[in-house]
Amino acid sequence: MATRFTHNARIDAPIETVFSALRDEAFWHDRISVVGTPKDTLDAFDLTDDSITVTTTQHIPDEDIPDLARKVIPGQLVVVRTNVISGFDGERFVGNATADAAGGIGRIEGGSEAVSTDGAAVENVSGSVKVSVPLVGGKLEKLVVDHLRQLLVAEYEQLNRWTAAL
Repeated sequence: MATRFTHNARIDAPIETVFSALRDEAFWHDRISVVGTPKDTLDAFDLTDDSITVTTTQHIPDEDIPDLARKVIPGQLVVVRTNVISGFDGERFVGNATADAAGGIGRIEGGSEAVSTDGAAVENVSGSVKVSVPLVGGKLEKLVVDHLRQLLVAEYEQLNRWTAAL
């Protein structure tokens, strides 16, 4: 059984500014350099009239991997993450994301909705973490959720800084 998570964030910019930032490839390069590691990469950035698809590869530093997880993860933990953002109507947009750990050890799936609220954007994220390791999968899922919450806080802080500079 997967472990559920939620996260809420306020971006202190109009929703149009937030959506425009997400459509800017430079924003994603900045996110990787500010929040990620030097090994992280932007693998794909695709725009259509109404959607943004971004694929990144993230390398989780060894010091961020708890001892319990190190015992079952062979070598470097690499996560391929895909975000699809769409449906912007001037007042809201939605997102879907997946993240797969190398070797099929785990998967994160989630969705989000950002809405215009009092001149800002408020985004609500929810999803699940599934770690496929017998006996310790549930414990590892909780560790992943804790790490994911810290990552989301850092990513929304970076988004707030980016949009404030526009």
